Amino acid sequence: MKILFINPPYTNFEGIKESGGHMMPLSLAYLASYLRSKMDCQISILDAEVLGLNYKKIKQAIIKERPDIIGFTCPTPTMNHVFKISEMVKEKIDPKCIIVVGGIHPTALPEETMQNKNIDFAVLGEGEITFYELVKALTEGASDFSQINGLTYKKDGQTVINPCRALIENLDDIPFPARDLFQLEIYRQAPTKQVSDDLAGPILTTRGCSFSCTHCISQKIWGRNPRFRSAQNVIAEIEECIDKYGIKQFNFFDDTFTLIEKRATEICDEIVNRKLNISWNAMSRVNTLSDVLVKKMKAAGCKKISFGLESGSQKILDLMKKQATTELARQATNLVNKNGLLVHASFMIGNIGETEETIKETIAFAKNLPLDNVSFLITSPYPGSELYDIAKQRGFITNNTKWEEFAPLTNTPPILVQDVVSQERLVYWQKRGFLEFHLRFKYLWHKLKQINSLGSLKMMLEGSRVLFRILTKKFEQ
Repeated sequence: MKILFINPPYTNFEGIKESGGHMMPLSLAYLASYLRSKMDCQISILDAEVLGLNYKKIKQAIIKERPDIIGFTCPTPTMNHVFKISEMVKEKIDPKCIIVVGGIHPTALPEETMQNKNIDFAVLGEGEITFYELVKALTEGASDFSQINGLTYKKDGQTVINPCRALIENLDDIPFPARDLFQLEIYRQAPTKQVSDDLAGPILTTRGCSFSCTHCISQKIWGRNPRFRSAQNVIAEIEECIDKYGIKQFNFFDDTFTLIEKRATEICDEIVNRKLNISWNAMSRVNTLSDVLVKKMKAAGCKKISFGLESGSQKILDLMKKQATTELARQATNLVNKNGLLVHASFMIGNIGETEETIKETIAFAKNLPLDNVSFLITSPYPGSELYDIAKQRGFITNNTKWEEFAPLTNTPPILVQDVVSQERLVYWQKRGFLEFHLRFKYLWHKLKQINSLGSLKMMLEGSRVLFRILTKKFEQ
């Protein structure tokens, strides 16, 4: 079997270009590595997003590869592009090519996804074992797929959804991501995550989240009970990245790297003991961080800690089920800053219950924290989240809503999920938040003092370019 994985395009069509950097799609890298460990197959990867490919170039690449199976990773904003590429494959390239989709969107909306006539299979949830069993069955010429848990397909014109697949218990059993299939030099961190000039890459050490924020989709794929890779397994992957690929800058892609202090400490201690010269950033929550752990992370090469603070209004935080307080946010950011690490925070504008007064609270709150970078994102109610269900119930999402609109930084108008702030005002407050935060003498002086090399100057200029694109974006109705 010849398999082509495609990361579909998005920002080249609708997004704010370069706003989120270009990160290697870990999901495809894991699918490829697991499949190769189980069977003989030819695998290639087309990252149409990072390469900025249009449909014509995507068509040319697919014709060159002539795959038997095409597998798409499917974030919600890419879905219409997935459908268009699938149609192109079936009608103009090879009608026998098998189209398989996976990721959060098919998992959240399997029946709706399978209504598209060009989609043959959807892999739901954690995909490694399900996709392998599907490819194995297709290789053997099977026509009965009823025993493959986690799979959705069509039979006699009807959509069949098989039982859910049990999650992989021991994450150490999964081979490291197949980084050899990627042009690693074309990927780079988002400006808010970049901490050095070194070649960068994502690394995932946990799957699952024990919290229940209304906007989050993590649990839909990974479940609510977090599963952890061993410290030894994580360090082995870091060493492979250094020795084999020259990657020395890491984005720890876990929902909350600091969820279990003992485990995070073990990873940090191993990095120090093995004298691994790396730099990295990680996500934390305001209630999962201690002074001891921050010091350990710094000693192990951590340069920046990011928080999803979301709002400066306690009322909004409570409605989001954030299980956090503004006071904890203040304490956590001060703790990180006191220890000499950079602090990034993201905020969401337009949550359930939001008013212009609560938005003002959020902007003022951000300005009074010791933050080195900040993101003001307009809330997007992704399928698979509780927020999506609320938005549908209130009529903010209709049959006319385009999937391209489901992203925090796009050229399309925001999806309203609250009652008293219009689309135009949401955009106004987002831009005002960025302006008020960044155009302060205290902040500008702070950033200028951080310039100590050509690399740090380049990082600051790149962040400024992205900020300019956000502030000058225009929305297509």
